[in-house]
Parts: sequence; structure tokens; C-alpha cells
Amino acid sequence: MYIQALSNNGTTPDGALVRRMSRTEDGLRVLESVLAMRPWPDVVLRARHRVEYDGDVRHWVRWSHQREPGGVDVTFERADLLPGVGDGVPSFARYLLVLELATVGSWVEYTQLDDTDPARTQHALLVRTDTQPLVLPDGVSTSAMRIDQLLDGSPANAFWCDEDGVLQADYIERFTDGTEITGVSWRATWAGVEPWLDPEVRAALDASGILA
Repeated sequence: MYIQALSNNGTTPDGALVRRMSRTEDGLRVLESVLAMRPWPDVVLRARHRVEYDGDVRHWVRWSHQREPGGVDVTFERADLLPGVGDGVPSFARYLLVLELATVGSWVEYTQLDDTDPARTQHALLVRTDTQPLVLPDGVSTSAMRIDQLLDGSPANAFWCDEDGVLQADYIERFTDGTEITGVSWRATWAGVEPWLDPEVRAALDASGILA
């Protein structure tokens, strides 16, 4: 289980992103991600994404995505899509490409698929830069390799990685209904993030089953 604290102000958690890796009975790899946070005082955002893939996430087989508010609940089978439509990576699954680039290579170019509609695409580029000094929200100073993402040529997310994966990220999430959330995430333990979560956010994570 991998936990990222999510923060709108960059210092205190407003929510958490929890990821789990597993395998299906027929041997496909699975990345499951659950997000719960309070981006605005009167809203709790809940999202769940699951992608099944064969060795490399570029070879995804199916994915599902749910989000509230918005009533999003979709599932896509690659085999059911028109030729070429599925030749890309779902937005939530870019995490796997970041991990890959943190280990080998200097850049990754791909097509990013909208999580709710694979026919809606963006040209994506992940670029590995250099190791930089980094001060984490808890005040700890360290260093980490930076990876920048460009979407259709414009700066998007930025990731800082160490030998254990993503240490911190600056995120921008734009949804098809026009809403946008921005902030900072950083690697955390459940004990480190749980005391900051309000009851509704904690309940959303509990209800998802991802913490079990």
C-alpha cells in the first residue's frame, strides 16, 4: 500500500491518495488508486481508478473509474474500442510511467487518455531533469530527482522521486465538467496523515475498502 498526503495549501493534508498493486487470477497486473479529499470547504471529492495491464501499462486491458461529485462510473475494455482509440495510457495510470522513468531513460512520450472518455486525448511528455534539493512539507530537507509532465505542450504535473518512488508531486487535475484542483502531495504513512483527515474524508476512504 502506498499513501500520498494531499494538500491544497502545501502544508497540511486535506485528503489522501492510496494505491495498491496486485494481480488478477489470470496474471494481469493491477493498479488500484483511491482518492478522498476536501478541495473546497463544502465538497468531499471521492475517486477510484483501477487499471489492469499485461506487463506494461501501455498494454492495458481494461480500466474503471468512479468519481463523486459528478456521478462518474465507467469501465472500458480495450478490445471493445475502435482501433487506435485505446493506444494510450489512462491519466491516473501515469504514475507507473513516472516510476519507470525514475529508473531508466530520460523522457517518455505517450498519449494520455481521459479517465472518463478514451477518445479524448492529450499528447503527453514526461521529462527527467536532475536531482534537486527538496524541503518536504514537514520541514525535512532531502534531495530527489525531478520529472516534469507536459500536456499538449503546456506544463502540468511535476514529480520528485527517490529510490522508493514518488516522494512529492505538484498536481493539477482538470475534469471534463470544468472543475480543477491543484496542490501538493507527498509520501506519507497512515499514522502521519490520518489525524489530519476530517470524518467525511476518513469515512470515504474506509468505505472504499482500499485500507483493508
